[in-house]
Amino acid sequence: MVRRLITGLVIAALGWLGAANGLAEDRKALQADGQTNIMPVHWDQASPKIIAHLDKARLERGEVLCEIKKIDAQTVAAQTVGLIEADPAECFKIVRKYNQYVQIMPGTVENRVIRSFRLEGNYAGAEAVDFWTRVRVLGFDTGYLLRIAHLIDPQSNRFRSFWTLVDNPAQVVGVCGSGKTPCENDLDLNLGSHQFEPYPGNPTYTLHTYTVSLMGKNWLQRAAIQLGVIKKMQEVTQGIRKALGPKE
Repeated sequence: MVRRLITGLVIAALGWLGAANGLAEDRKALQADGQTNIMPVHWDQASPKIIAHLDKARLERGEVLCEIKKIDAQTVAAQTVGLIEADPAECFKIVRKYNQYVQIMPGTVENRVIRSFRLEGNYAGAEAVDFWTRVRVLGFDTGYLLRIAHLIDPQSNRFRSFWTLVDNPAQVVGVCGSGKTPCENDLDLNLGSHQFEPYPGNPTYTLHTYTVSLMGKNWLQRAAIQLGVIKKMQEVTQGIRKALGPKE
């Protein structure tokens, strides 16, 4: 079993080797400046459509649909879609409970809101946070500082958040984690989004779309991301369901 897992990691990692391109070249431009209140990325960049067709029968059975694809030699993009028996606004409240992520988000080891503010420039006035978190995937502890923007559309009952890394987080705050270690991003790219909107087939349910694009710093980390990211993303939707009550 162990040999098979190691072999799988090595084979998966071979696909990551090669010259950087695509998002790999643009990763610095996609990172937020911790000294400003500007979000450098747009919603469409953080929320590409990856799942082309939604299987309603599977969704309504409670499954969390998933798809993963390789963007370039270093980057993977993944998306999950699932139903939650609750109003979109209630779901959105759960993902905004950042200081409770250890309790409600699977795989979260620690979390801390560094600051809350309103954006300037694009999305001016939107609420935002700079948020430190550390998660564990396939035995890897990965910490990073995110800038998360919140977009609310009450008329359509649609609630969205999207994020990117904050560049050089040690310039923003010296110590992030419980271990009193300097703030560092363990990923070269973490671009993603949550969207909560009414499910057309049943207004008592919310359609949750969760999207991430990730780039690790080394081949082993990239292989672990490729092997483990979908399961962790599915568990997030399941974690939101659980946090909202006994319905699953």
